[in-house]
Amino acid sequence: MVREVRKEEALKFINKAEEFYSSALENYQKRRLNACAFDSSQAIILANDAFCIFMIGKRASKDHREAITLHVEASASKENKKEVLNEALEKRSEFGYTEKETNEGEANLLLIRARRFLDWTKSRIG
Repeated sequence: MVREVRKEEALKFINKAEEFYSSALENYQKRRLNACAFDSSQAIILANDAFCIFMIGKRASKDHREAITLHVEASASKENKKEVLNEALEKRSEFGYTEKETNEGEANLLLIRARRFLDWTKSRIG
């Protein structure tokens, strides 16, 4: 269920996203690749929450489809990153909650996408 959130809360979500990104980077450097993939994905999800809160005053609950729908709504039919968000949601579940292991290439790619998504979000919300 979508939650109404005051726009002022967006910065808290960006700060959390940066914290998870820093953790992802450290995990990558220490070759903890599953943790890197999970934390990179979480950084993207939190940055998306910040984006949606800032743009439309809403954030998704635990439903992945909601997060993507809100992202598109917050983008107002302009440039959006729903593919990156969708992948992050899938990878977080895949590497965080199943027996599947990530590899260096996947972890690195998610780390790069997390940084780009964070930068994209920051450029939109100021």
